[in-house]
Amino acid sequence: MGSVDIETIGHSRWRARFVIALLVLATAGVAGLLVYGAWFGGGRERAATATVDIQTIGRSRWRTRIAIILLALVAIGAGGFLAYGAWFGGDGSQASAFNTQRIAMATIRTTVTMSAVAESTDNAALSFGVNGRVESVDVALGDEVKAGQRLASLEVDDLENALASAEANLASARIRLQQVLNGASAADVANADKAVAAAQAALNKALNDQQDLLDGASEANLAVADQAVKSAQSALATAQDNLRRLEEGPSEAEIARAQSGVDTASAGLTSAQAAEQTAFAGVDAAKASLQGAATVYCNTDEHILVICDDFVIPLNDSDVRTLSSSMAPDADPQAEPALVAATTALINANAGYESAIDALDQAKAGVNPAESALTAAQEALDDLKSPPDPSEMSAAQAAVTAAEQALTAAQLAQDDLVQGATDSDIANAQGAVDSAQATLNAAIAARSDLLAGADAEDIDLQRQQVKLAELAVERARKAVDDATLTAPFGGTAAAVAIHVGDVVSPSVPAITILTPNALRVKLTLGETDLPAIKVGQPGLIIFDAIQDTAYPIKVTSIGLAPETSQGVVTYTALADITRQNDSGQAFQLAPGMNGAAVITTAEKANVLVVPNQAVRRRGNDQVVDVLVDGKPETRVIRTGSSDATNSEVTSGLQAGDLVILPGAARAAGETPTPESEEDIPGGIR
Repeated sequence: MGSVDIETIGHSRWRARFVIALLVLATAGVAGLLVYGAWFGGGRERAATATVDIQTIGRSRWRTRIAIILLALVAIGAGGFLAYGAWFGGDGSQASAFNTQRIAMATIRTTVTMSAVAESTDNAALSFGVNGRVESVDVALGDEVKAGQRLASLEVDDLENALASAEANLASARIRLQQVLNGASAADVANADKAVAAAQAALNKALNDQQDLLDGASEANLAVADQAVKSAQSALATAQDNLRRLEEGPSEAEIARAQSGVDTASAGLTSAQAAEQTAFAGVDAAKASLQGAATVYCNTDEHILVICDDFVIPLNDSDVRTLSSSMAPDADPQAEPALVAATTALINANAGYESAIDALDQAKAGVNPAESALTAAQEALDDLKSPPDPSEMSAAQAAVTAAEQALTAAQLAQDDLVQGATDSDIANAQGAVDSAQATLNAAIAARSDLLAGADAEDIDLQRQQVKLAELAVERARKAVDDATLTAPFGGTAAAVAIHVGDVVSPSVPAITILTPNALRVKLTLGETDLPAIKVGQPGLIIFDAIQDTAYPIKVTSIGLAPETSQGVVTYTALADITRQNDSGQAFQLAPGMNGAAVITTAEKANVLVVPNQAVRRRGNDQVVDVLVDGKPETRVIRTGSSDATNSEVTSGLQAGDLVILPGAARAAGETPTPESEEDIPGGIR
């Protein structure tokens, strides 16, 4: 930025004003003397020329006075005009100081600004592969874990039993395969004989049914048909009643019962929450008691130093065994009573603290079911009060229609039974006989094949059964393995959503592992920004929590799956942070931090640029004002690429030209802004 030398212009202007003011004062003085002489000089003249005609002298004197006064007024007016021009006007060539900037070469960058959030490069929400009850949780929130480390496990008794059963089935399948290879045994022949007998019995039944049909309906069949009609009539009445209840809405008694259910569930939740608070208080009291007992024990002579030097709450099993052993009769027969009492109190306080923790876990476990019960009761009440859903009405009407159709079908069947068998019924009965005869023929053929020995097809079929059994064993073994969670990579336990005794399923994440020291950035792109973003483009991000640091990033991948929210379509891209924490950085980047990112989509280096605020429109042309020899001159220019600050100049200006910017020039002594590129994009400050 540059401007005309304001101080030099000011000095010249004040010198000119001073000189003109002196000229004005001199002119006014001369005019005053002339007026004075013209007005008061007549006495001496009258004394010298007493004999002159008084009337003639009077007329001459007044004409002279009037002329002199007019000359004085003209002189005063001219002096005032010169003074006004000197005081309030400019010098014509440098009328005022301008806010200017010197044209130079710079870089034009096109950028896109978007919201962003930091996330771990590796992030895994781990779930058990099977349903079950949690047996152990081996990590706590914030623990560092290694790849392959066990995190939690389920009770596996049922899974191991299923594995044993699958292995037994596999053994049986292999035995059967071996039997097929070895030929039919006496037991196999006996089973084949049973199959033939069963098929013969089915054929006999089909023949009897066919004969009954030809003989006509019996009293029993008529009774069954009559019962079917009555059942269909009852179902229709029930469906019609359900439809009527939907149309009329619930009764006051039904609403009262539902409200009572809500009140009961609310009271149950209040009770569970109160029990949880009581358990919390119990834990605090037990902890205080344990700390007090530890203080007394550690202040007692001859206490076990290793326990007090590294005291933890609660005591681990090894420390408890050590304390218990120290009070055994053969440990120290001469132990001081105070030490024995302090040791006993410490062991009991530790047991009380562990019991309080267990009680808190049980109280917490009771809150979730109570909340679920209240939610279910409230939903039931809301459903009862809300008008019937159109789908429910449609379902109820459909049920009435289906019941009417079932009743019609039952009545038709009854009528058919009364009227006797039709040609179609006789044909169906004959089909059943034919089917039973085919089954018998197949059983006889199978027995014949068995007696003749297994062929290649039978052997292949049994081998397939062995393969299926092997797959079942693999699935059962995998289920046992899925009952244990292990860390897929080294990282930090970011969330532990399970406790010992919880019943879990594969759909619910149990433990989340992430890498807080290996971060990347997830970018949210608008649909208009997506075409400009490419893999490999650089950028910067400033996080809301670390406003004084810009982190360089580089786009690594772009997702094309759209996400729509309230009619706004966005896309997701990922970028690596190419430099994370500097040495000595006090604030640690963490997953989930929000920020604003600017991606550079295009760049032109070493081009002539003009500030955007200097360019204006005049008709179809772009023009700027240039200061030449202290005077503004308007020039038509052509521009190319532009960013938020500058535009590329392709013609009309040269490096070194002073363009005039809107606004007043800087005051004398004000430090101009350096003409350098910002390290941090202005769009995200």
